[in-house]
Amino acid sequence: MSRCPLRNDTSALFEECRIVRTHGELDTQSAAPLVRALTEARAARPGRLFLIVDLSEVTFSDSSILSALCEAWSDCRARRGWVRIVYGNHMTDLVFRHTGLLERFPAYASAQDAWEGRTADAALPPPRERTAGRRDAPPGRGPHAAPNHPTGHLMSDQLRRPPPAPPLLRLYLAPESTVPRRIDGAWWPRTFDLLAELPSLLSGLPRAWGQIVSVLVNGTGWAGAPGRMLVYNQVVRLRRTATARTPSTIVLMAPAHGRRDLLVVPPEATEQAADALMSAVGLTPEQGHFAS
Repeated sequence: MSRCPLRNDTSALFEECRIVRTHGELDTQSAAPLVRALTEARAARPGRLFLIVDLSEVTFSDSSILSALCEAWSDCRARRGWVRIVYGNHMTDLVFRHTGLLERFPAYASAQDAWEGRTADAALPPPRERTAGRRDAPPGRGPHAAPNHPTGHLMSDQLRRPPPAPPLLRLYLAPESTVPRRIDGAWWPRTFDLLAELPSLLSGLPRAWGQIVSVLVNGTGWAGAPGRMLVYNQVVRLRRTATARTPSTIVLMAPAHGRRDLLVVPPEATEQAADALMSAVGLTPEQGHFAS
């Protein structure tokens, strides 16, 4: 495979946004510059970050890019931002589709579309309007023609603020330690509907926790759930115990990685009550905070 050079690797769109561009072929031997650029783009700014990864000129890619993209996605999401990817190559689409990541990484036709939150499918006008545009105007000048942008960096006056981001996962994880602990973190779901809340929880966990295959919840507040569910093409077994415990917990188990126990903060709790519950099980609220 040929090397895959980076272009305008960490150019600033404006204060809260970075764009990483690359082209050519991406595989295990050529993806290292992209991985490094993603890390540098995230390190360039603390706090909230929007990251656009432009793969529109990538001619080949394999699954070697997924780990770095997922790590960047989790990091930016935890910082109340997002990662959006520009691509149109069928091979890139297959990589995301076959690994169950297409929902996380939908295609955007351009960096401008990514910034505005308009996916490639959403950017297409209805068939009747597309036909009318071709009939009534010269090619590229119809009512839905893509705007002309200068080559190179996108300037700040071309960008509009993005639409509001979806609600983020309210999850606090205790710092990693070699000393065993009873509680590994706290989760503050918005409802007690396990089928609705569990996918976002599992998608936001650190990769070091492994692939969660079994979940045990305790407490009587959870809505009814089947014995298993499909989460990102992975079967997860669900169990529930009615054992009276205060406070409620959720236990996550992954092969070869053991178990992780999270305190469940009731959805209706206030931030003050959440801090009190964390303190009651030995967590220090000052070490971190919930994303809102």
